[in-house]
Amino acid sequence: MKISITARKMDMSDSLREYIEEKLGKLDRYMDGIMEVRVLLSSEKHWQIAEASLHAPQVDFTAKESGDDLHSAVDGLSDKLERQLRKYKTRMLNRRNRKTVAAGVGGFESGSITILGSGMEVEESPQVIQEKMLHLDRLSPAEAISRMEVHGDDFWVFSNSETEHMCIVYRRKDDNYGLIQPEE
Repeated sequence: MKISITARKMDMSDSLREYIEEKLGKLDRYMDGIMEVRVLLSSEKHWQIAEASLHAPQVDFTAKESGDDLHSAVDGLSDKLERQLRKYKTRMLNRRNRKTVAAGVGGFESGSITILGSGMEVEESPQVIQEKMLHLDRLSPAEAISRMEVHGDDFWVFSNSETEHMCIVYRRKDDNYGLIQPEE
């Protein structure tokens, strides 16, 4: 990763340059392939300002922080970039996991399925609050609707006896029924 530092309206010491390179060099652990970080340092009245733009493949991050001295401004800047990178990485991992789960749903016959419920939302890492085991019976959509009605549920997960795919029937707000099934 290349770090370029520009100081506007001020002189920059070698120790400050090393400090910035050390702080921003740690961002590599959050994302592979960071190509360049451009840092702009400036001074306005009594404030020391640090701005940065981080360039990585397919995404760029920017942050700006001010403080009484440049070291505190660089610390805040580093923290902001670190938060952005962690959030981006978490989002990408969640997307990848959703695609993996969705890819494994096709070609389902009868068997068991685990539904993971979600309760309170946690910013860093969600926790599994409820787990339920279901046995997928081979049913027609009409049979699934009748079972849903007998059990008093709002939806029913089943293996479609005609297509052999996992499907869901649900009660709509207009008291009709909906069917969710995978594309063929």
